[in-house]
Amino acid sequence: MRRKELRLIILPLILIVIGLFSIYSATISRLVANNLSPYLFVERQFVAFIIGVILSLIIMSFPYRVWERLYIFIYVINIFLLIAVLLFGNERLGAQRWFSIFGFSFQPSELSKFFNILFFSGFFSKLKREKDELGLKEFIISGILLFITFMTVFLQPDLGTSIIIALEGVFLFLIGGIPRRYIIKFGLVIILLLPFFWFFLKPYQQQRIITFLNPEKDPLGSGYQILQGLIAVGSGGLFGKGWLSGPQTHLNLIPEQHTDFIFTVIAEEFGFFGSLILLMIYLLFFYYCWQLYVSVNDIYPKLIVGGILFSWVIQVFINIGMVLGVLPIVGVPLPFVSFARTSLITNILMVAFLVNISMRS
Repeated sequence: MRRKELRLIILPLILIVIGLFSIYSATISRLVANNLSPYLFVERQFVAFIIGVILSLIIMSFPYRVWERLYIFIYVINIFLLIAVLLFGNERLGAQRWFSIFGFSFQPSELSKFFNILFFSGFFSKLKREKDELGLKEFIISGILLFITFMTVFLQPDLGTSIIIALEGVFLFLIGGIPRRYIIKFGLVIILLLPFFWFFLKPYQQQRIITFLNPEKDPLGSGYQILQGLIAVGSGGLFGKGWLSGPQTHLNLIPEQHTDFIFTVIAEEFGFFGSLILLMIYLLFFYYCWQLYVSVNDIYPKLIVGGILFSWVIQVFINIGMVLGVLPIVGVPLPFVSFARTSLITNILMVAFLVNISMRS
């Protein structure tokens, strides 16, 4: 294994370690108060890490070309899982997104982010080998296939993940050879129709958007999470309160602080400089992914690397944006860092694909 592959492994490992320390800090007070092990969530996240590593080793033992031939099968499995969770999944807080397997919560929509990339990479790779130029027919077929995936996630309801999947699809359309004029025209139509989408949102989703525009209007209700998160970020100052010493964190004032709002824990306890170091690790990791993207010439691995990189970038952007109050809260975890076990496994599998492509290209 060369240095460029090691860099693709070490940087995510650093992020995972940061996540474990942050999860511990975010959950210890509540767990101890309920006479539970202070390591409960850390242990669960670590188990997910081990599962991800084992699956990754299996994946890396096969040439990545194997998956190119299975793109239709991947799409079918993806839609099957998404429909199955709608029909038979466990409901929590008004959302039906999880299966419970031997005590392990599995969220198909998180895996769908990766399946979406694998499918369209194989799909466009096949089309590009058969045709010199893609046209309206290919755009319509691609759009229908993406819409089916989008809707099965949106109906769970999972607004954040459905947005990620839609953006992934559009990005893959662009680099996969769909003419930009079709994408731009369709994008303009979607923008014009956005007001009508409002009526398809659940009441709590509508409230999140209203709250985003003016969180101070309901500081103890719908605006509570945003405002408490901003207080935590601001109180961290330059150098932070210190690990296990964040008042907002240890008084459990921030809902979902170990999952979607894990960045508030880092900002409060390690301050501006700690947050900056985290962002620099992400940027360095993304830079190495970009280097791999540029170095790959074949269409299939190029689509996979580009899709994975774009997915991570947009997830980091949305997560930190919603924590800082510049984007609505849509429930997107911080890759490798948040307590989100299916997300962690999926991200580790993505890393495995990048390493596999780097080694065999």
